[in-house]
Amino acid sequence: MIAYIILLAVLLALVACFVAFYRHSKTPEWGDSEARKSALRFLMVIAPLWGMRYQEPHHELPVVTTPGDDHAPLPTVSGGAAPPATPPVDAG
Repeated sequence: MIAYIILLAVLLALVACFVAFYRHSKTPEWGDSEARKSALRFLMVIAPLWGMRYQEPHHELPVVTTPGDDHAPLPTVSGGAAPPATPPVDAG
């Protein structure tokens, strides 16, 4: 009976440590910590032994978009000639 109580206490301590670490891993301090960086470097060294490769996360380029209808017809220019795509450069 005492062995079950000891095992239950160990299990509860492990669960409590896991929950505490999980909460700490969501903070900015963990993202910039040296412990996280060294653990990641260690995993990058031993992971290829089992066929796994680390890939840097793909960062999307910032894009400016405006709301509007994608299927709307393009505006037409009256007078027959469209304005130049770029303004003329002054040679002066």
